Amino acid sequence: MVTLNVAADVAIAGALGWGWGIEAAACYALIVIPLVDLFFLRMDLWPTALATIGAAAWRRERPVLAAIGFVAGGAYKLWPLMFLPLLLVSSDGRRRIAPIATAIAAGLLVLAAWLWVAGPSGLYQVLTFRGARGWELESTVGAAWMLFDRSSIRLEAGAWRIGTTSGPLSILLFVLGAVPCLWMISRGARTRHLGAGWAGGISLLLFMSALLSPQFSVWLAPAGGVAWAEKDRRTSVLTGLAVFLTNLVFKSFTPLLRDGAPRALLLLHARNLLLAFLAFDVARRLVRAPLTIDSASVVPHDDGGVARAGHSGVVPRGAAER
Repeated sequence: MVTLNVAADVAIAGALGWGWGIEAAACYALIVIPLVDLFFLRMDLWPTALATIGAAAWRRERPVLAAIGFVAGGAYKLWPLMFLPLLLVSSDGRRRIAPIATAIAAGLLVLAAWLWVAGPSGLYQVLTFRGARGWELESTVGAAWMLFDRSSIRLEAGAWRIGTTSGPLSILLFVLGAVPCLWMISRGARTRHLGAGWAGGISLLLFMSALLSPQFSVWLAPAGGVAWAEKDRRTSVLTGLAVFLTNLVFKSFTPLLRDGAPRALLLLHARNLLLAFLAFDVARRLVRAPLTIDSASVVPHDDGGVARAGHSGVVPRGAAER
């Protein structure tokens, strides 16, 4: 697993370098340092690598590869599917059929394999965290619950949980987080702020979730690199801070679980509030940002043409020179 995770980590950095340059890759590498020991022992680097490859492929005008990356990432965790609206964003204003058809075909293949392995209840199990009836301690609601009553803390479905929830409520929270997440990623792409849209959308998705394990913060890390390359420095710094605070929460989990140590609980609430602020700050700026995807400047592209900075558009070299 460690070997596969190292490979996934390198793939993420490579994809960021391919899509946005060395500064994006370097910024990502810096952001993940605090939790690299945890990331290498979990599988969350795998869907993150696929989502990052898909996003970089979209920017480099490889929409079919992007579609495959997003759907393949969704086979591991659902969040990479939040990038599918990028397939509707093209440099020339047209909605291409090939990437959309590829996404549908790949999605049907994944769904068929899923149903074969897990049966019709598989999707419900994923959306409800295998039918868990409690809030994970580090989630927004779970952290708030610990302020008033710790008597219901127990190990359930592979995580420490508290209080009571239900499957339908978990699905509702996912939908409430997913809808604005889809909008932020799409709007970010259309305004040349994909990194910000990625960071804000996934932050909101995590904030709304009934399960917020520390390794989930790696979903945000590539967004920090993209945001830095796109000159959204505040978003990049806030993303890095979210990962760093998650590291402190992870290192303080034992006292948090054992006796609800005030310092550990304060760190947990600070991290969750930072996720909410990051999502709000990004949404506010994206609403005001103009749709400038078609008026971007041009940068060199590796196919002999040029790609427009800030999006994936490609124009002929001769046209660029004229």
